[in-house]
Amino acid sequence: MTQDSENKRDSGNSTPLPTVAFSREEELEEKIAQLSKTNRHLKRKIFDLYTIVEISRNFNAVLHYQSLLDSFIFTCLGQVGALKGAAFLKRDVMAREYCAVKSKGSGDLPQPSDCFHEDSELLKYLAKLNRPVLTKDISSKTATEVEMAILQMFSGGLIVPLIFQTRLVGLFLLAEKISGQDFAPDDIEFLSVLGNQISVSIENARLYEAERAAMRQLRTAQQQLVQSERLAALGEMSAKIAHEVNNPLGIIKNYILLIQRHAEIDREIQDYAEVLSQEIHRIAGIVGQMRDFQRPVRMELRPVNVEAVAEEVLTLMGRQLRSSGIIVVRDYEPGPYMVEGCRDSLKQVFLNLMINARAAMENGGTLTLAIHTDGQELVIALQDSGAGIPPEIVPRIFEPFFTTKGEKGTGLGLSVCYGIIKSHKGSITFKNLEPGGCFEIRLPLMDGVHDQNSDDN
Repeated sequence: MTQDSENKRDSGNSTPLPTVAFSREEELEEKIAQLSKTNRHLKRKIFDLYTIVEISRNFNAVLHYQSLLDSFIFTCLGQVGALKGAAFLKRDVMAREYCAVKSKGSGDLPQPSDCFHEDSELLKYLAKLNRPVLTKDISSKTATEVEMAILQMFSGGLIVPLIFQTRLVGLFLLAEKISGQDFAPDDIEFLSVLGNQISVSIENARLYEAERAAMRQLRTAQQQLVQSERLAALGEMSAKIAHEVNNPLGIIKNYILLIQRHAEIDREIQDYAEVLSQEIHRIAGIVGQMRDFQRPVRMELRPVNVEAVAEEVLTLMGRQLRSSGIIVVRDYEPGPYMVEGCRDSLKQVFLNLMINARAAMENGGTLTLAIHTDGQELVIALQDSGAGIPPEIVPRIFEPFFTTKGEKGTGLGLSVCYGIIKSHKGSITFKNLEPGGCFEIRLPLMDGVHDQNSDDN
């Protein structure tokens, strides 16, 4: 057989490679690719779940409201790679708006005045939907003009409703991703689960803070009750002492007058009698304070311009303060603001507090008088730059006869101030600051009373 015939035989009997083998390889590669994708997806799921578990554990351990929000926003930004984020919550249980309470990230951030109203169609829609929505999918038919302006700051981002027991407690807005990519379904699912968790944690933190506030109020009320009972008991004793002391005191004063009349020639005896008269007068003043402490003089309450009273006392004390090297700083909110009270009694309070402040700054310093409003209350803060009061004795400073001035003090000045402010339906407290200490007085404001109606004109 020739070579040519052999070649022909070989070429005639040869068959093409099967295409089935190639299709199986492609199918295998496709399955491997799908398995790899599924594997990556499962790894992401496991990582997200692990992250949520760890974050939930941390959230449940954090009861400080602001720290909780910081942790939540930073976690969301880091997990999905968003540019910025902001939490919108109610400032208190009675509020009707969800305002920007915390914002993080770069670019324009919402201001505290940027709010969503609880009755808006957008919030009703989000509460019913109960899942994150792309901000670009929110139309002007659903959101108001103000809400659309807020959403514009987070264009290309997400709005996550925060739901607690089917009730909307807030909103969380995320801007677009730093990478420019779209939000993946995993991102949305992660934020949805985390949003539900933070809703629970926020409610827990708010309940904790509300409980702490209630405990503080209860503690304050208990302290005021104890103080009132103590003052009542001491006041009753003071009245008895004042009654018993007044009679012999009057007799002594009369005999001193007789001595002065019969000793007109002897100057030395007159000087001694004058000293005795002055000391008797001082004792009579202390007894009078004790009597007034138990049975305060009847005060005729009229509209009073507190700023005018304060300025009058500052003028009265001006020379003494300057001679002691004390600088007076005024921080008044534009007024005038009126309270219903007794001008002379309030003047006595300012005078006592300024005398105490001068004594606390023996080497000079700064006396700051601030007057401003807080809701329906007028707040007067008088702060000195002295050494303050030792914390362990602060609870006792309003007790009658308690003094830190030794023999120089009677211990009645602050007690009288306390009684006067209480009779004006207000409160007076003290706290140590840096530097010095500060007495804060709160008095109820009068509505619709103008300066011309006050008794200062």
